[in-house]
Amino acid sequence: MTRTISLILLSFCLLFLLTIIANANNKPRPYEEIYPEIGYKTVEEALKDFEQHFKQSPQLPLRVPPISFTHHFGRFNDLEGDTNDSFEVEFISDISSENHYKIEVRPIKYGIP
Repeated sequence: MTRTISLILLSFCLLFLLTIIANANNKPRPYEEIYPEIGYKTVEEALKDFEQHFKQSPQLPLRVPPISFTHHFGRFNDLEGDTNDSFEVEFISDISSENHYKIEVRPIKYGIP
């Protein structure tokens, strides 16, 4: 009986240690790795793609909200036709997940009603 209890406790301790080790190695990947994988690049590059595609410059806000952001990325979505094409800018903070600001620009004739 004591041998069974000892084996159960030893198994529990090993499982606990393995869980701690696995969680210590499981750190989230930085935004600089994740966002380029899904098509984001610098805001300037994405803006240039938008301007070349639509032959015009979008009217963007002059300032972003007075919130601390650590990263900003841009993406131009060039899908089939012009209907769903858009320019996106994302401002993100890896310090505070609440600080996330996104601007999406589409031509007026394809805007969201």
